[in-house]
Amino acid sequence: MTAYRNGTVDAVDADAELLQCSTLPRVDHVDVHLVHCDAAGRDSPESWAREILEHTSPAMRLRLRAGWTMLGIGLRHRDDNTVAGWPITHSSAEFVRLHGVSRLGLTGQLITRVTDDGVVFATFAALSTPLARTVWARALPAHLTIVRSLLQDAAERVG
Repeated sequence: MTAYRNGTVDAVDADAELLQCSTLPRVDHVDVHLVHCDAAGRDSPESWAREILEHTSPAMRLRLRAGWTMLGIGLRHRDDNTVAGWPITHSSAEFVRLHGVSRLGLTGQLITRVTDDGVVFATFAALSTPLARTVWARALPAHLTIVRSLLQDAAERVG
């Protein structure tokens, strides 16, 4: 078994259990990251999603909102049943699923799970228009960098 330093983030494959968390009829993109930390039994998937997406610096929150706006994702910031403006469509002890729809033809789901190895954060996207595919392809490198940073920062804050 490999020993990991707390806060180490790895890109991992989506397993069958994670794939079942998405309700998208078609998945054109999925990326999954695991932040290694002692998360099991400490916090719910929803509280981890809030830690990852809401408890960031003001500059990062602004950057996230700008990116989601560029993707055309409609957010509801004043709604109680959201995380960082993303509507919660499922929340349980197993996982939380956030669901956003873009006027550009992108439908996204952010899924957070707590496992024995740490916290899994996955992005699922359905890209139904050429514009959505083009915009997502341009946004993807920044998305991957930001997700890694969000997870590392959340693990450091939680300790």
